[in-house]
Amino acid sequence: DGQAELLTTIYPVMEATYAALRGSGFRVLLADVDGWIIGSIPPADAALYHSWSEKELGTNGIGTSIATGRPIQVKGPEHYCHELHEFTTSAAPIFNRKNRLVGALALIGLWSEDHSHVLSMLTKAASKTMDQLKIQEKNRQLITCNQRLTNIFNTMSDGVLIITADGTIEIVNPAVEGILGKTTDELSGTHLTDILGDKIPFTVRMLREGKPYDQIEVLIDSPHGRIHCLASAQPSHDENGNITGGIIVVQSMNKVHNLVNYFSGRRAQFTFDKIIGRSVKLLEAIAIARIASRNTSNVLLQGESGTGKEIFAQAIHNESSRAPGPFIAINCGAIPRELVGSELFGYGDGAFTGAKRGGKPGKFEVANGGTLFLDEIGDMPLEAQVVLLRVLQNKCVTRIGDSKEIPVDVRIICATNKDLLQEVEKGNFREDLYYRINVISIIIPPLRDRTEDIPLLADHCLTRLDSTGRSFTDLMGPEVRACLQRYPWPGNVRELQNILERLVLLAGDGRVRMADLPPEVRAFSGASDTREAGDVNNAAAPVSGFEQQPHKQEIEQMVAEEESARIITLLRQNQGNVSQTARDMGFSRVTLYRKMQRYGISRGDI
Repeated sequence: DGQAELLTTIYPVMEATYAALRGSGFRVLLADVDGWIIGSIPPADAALYHSWSEKELGTNGIGTSIATGRPIQVKGPEHYCHELHEFTTSAAPIFNRKNRLVGALALIGLWSEDHSHVLSMLTKAASKTMDQLKIQEKNRQLITCNQRLTNIFNTMSDGVLIITADGTIEIVNPAVEGILGKTTDELSGTHLTDILGDKIPFTVRMLREGKPYDQIEVLIDSPHGRIHCLASAQPSHDENGNITGGIIVVQSMNKVHNLVNYFSGRRAQFTFDKIIGRSVKLLEAIAIARIASRNTSNVLLQGESGTGKEIFAQAIHNESSRAPGPFIAINCGAIPRELVGSELFGYGDGAFTGAKRGGKPGKFEVANGGTLFLDEIGDMPLEAQVVLLRVLQNKCVTRIGDSKEIPVDVRIICATNKDLLQEVEKGNFREDLYYRINVISIIIPPLRDRTEDIPLLADHCLTRLDSTGRSFTDLMGPEVRACLQRYPWPGNVRELQNILERLVLLAGDGRVRMADLPPEVRAFSGASDTREAGDVNNAAAPVSGFEQQPHKQEIEQMVAEEESARIITLLRQNQGNVSQTARDMGFSRVTLYRKMQRYGISRGDI
């Protein structure tokens, strides 16, 4: 501990001080910062090992020196404690490198002895001790710095070679082994030309002229073939400025490509905490998705357009063990039919007219070690489905126009807004592929089935759209809010975002009026005089997806049921607090009481 270290450091000084005073009857003491004696020459009995602080003994050389931070000598009757009146106590404080008091060096002897030179001797001895403490602290810092640099050197993902002035490899870090395919013993002591060949003009110039270089492409022969790398180097110099060698940093081009993929957006941004909503159906979907994130099984996300299927896919990836790997998304319905295969599986050199020279990896290869998200899987052509099934079974990809199989380690998440079983019955989707991708099925509810989440979603959107900081309740009155919650939202969350952006622009600094709402939304205001027949017909028109859009009466019934259930849930959560429940619903207390009466909600339901 600190006391043991202090005693070890100062003990030689104490011995030298005692040797200069040997036979005079003086005793050399070392006290810690609290005045406790931790060392004595010659050794003393246990009675001496107590606290000499001013708090315990009053005025005395040791305690007063510690209290004032200055050398001091206290003679005979000057001591507060009567037992010390026949002694003279002298002490000098000891400070560490940070100028923090760590103890005191002291001499104690009979008052009758000559003490004229003692304080000067102690001050010099304390000064010598402080110099020693500073040296020790510097040594500790150097050791720590060296350990840190060694750890950095050994854990760097880039290969590092330290070479001498004649190009001999002196030290390499472990990453070089993985990049070059040679062990540290094989590399150390060899000449750089044995690794880079004779094409090392930049390194030769660095060793001759001291010119560094950066990001130079080199081809390195290894037991596994030629390796394409980027090399950078800095010369090293001695105290006279002479070149003593250099440091070469080598990066594999595979790593460079991975970095390009990362910064080009091929990564997942969303997590489960970014999914907005508290409805039961949404929370059930999130719970299943969290289970899916803990394994590598294929996942099928089913939901209408605009419900946030890719957000779920990204969240599953980010909470899985594959989170450090790439997240590659491809929309099967947005790619021309004839290009789906080459996009997914890649193509070889000369596979077709216009093909890139040397070929091109497909999305499966790019997603290796990560997740591949196949959106709108129901729109994939049958011929591509055959190849996809084979890849899922064999875990290997064969590029178009090539025969070489490339192992891939990819987790598949698919999404669709179609009923795939119906597509199977129609012959548009392979049944065997359906069961292969539908290991974990997650149905993401449409917005009309979770209208209680609309205020939360709206507030989240408004933080980005409205610079004034207004909330959903601030911006829109009760009539407008009720209308938005009645509307069936065929475009789901995406449509809600678009309409909110329009309303913020129309509202300006005021509030949104009913007249600001689009006609198709205004048709669900509940007021017969504001609804046109054409609006109602349009609103009742079916939409694509898993089910037909219900008619207006059915929608109103659904809204009422959802609203009633939401009120009961919030009242229970808020322990019957009507005011808080009204705020959560975006209503006034009067409105909430009226709705409770309309839906027959009583205290017994809470």
